Order: sequence, then structure tokens, then C-alpha cells
Amino acid sequence: MARDDIARGQAERLRQLDDAARVATTFDAIINNGALWVWGDEGDILFTEDARRRNLLPIWPHATVARLENEGDEPGEEAIRIPLKVFLKEWLPQLEEDEADIAIFPVEGLNAATVTLSDFRARVSPAR
Repeated sequence: MARDDIARGQAERLRQLDDAARVATTFDAIINNGALWVWGDEGDILFTEDARRRNLLPIWPHATVARLENEGDEPGEEAIRIPLKVFLKEWLPQLEEDEADIAIFPVEGLNAATVTLSDFRARVSPAR
């Protein structure tokens, strides 16, 4: 288990939180741990779409909650830790180019929130 991951029982409790609490938990974890988690494998990262067919990158505050949401869907996929500095420097420009937004802490396919890239930057700015 990564040093910024949590136990399964704690992850299951976080999954039960309402949308606003899942959003707050996600941003608190990103700021405190300096990282976020996505799902995929060496060649592909999971993206979803909203009702407007806009691409969304789902993110999670801990590997275990990402695992509970996705494990078993595709062989070889796993939670991938992305340091916040790398995400801001490398991932956000690519997401802008792809005109994608960020889906916060999905549970059972339902996002706690969808945020624009500028909103994401603003929320994590204390971490800089």
C-alpha cells in the first residue's frame, strides 16, 4: 500500500459520503498528499463522458477508493498515483488540448462533481 493510501474499510466509508463531502475529501487529500489517483494501465488511462459528451478524467483521493470503483473491469488496470506537480505541469495542458474536464471521486459511475481545469487549479493552489 502506498504511504498516502488508506485501508479498505476507510475507503468504503468514504464512498458512502455525499457528493459535497467526497469533493472536499478529494481536494483535502490532494493538497495534503501532493498527489491524486487515476485508473488505467501503462498504455491507457480511463476517461468517461458526461451527458454533453464532454471527455472527463476521473480522479480519486486514494488508490483504494479507485480500486473499489474499477477493479475487475479490465485485466491489468490499476490505480496510478500522479504527483500533483506532474499533474499540473504535464497533464493539465494535455487535458486542455483535449478539451476535457475532471470528474471528482466517482462512485458507482456517479461523479461527486465535475470541475473545469481552471476550477481544479484554483482548488489546489494552496498546495503550490
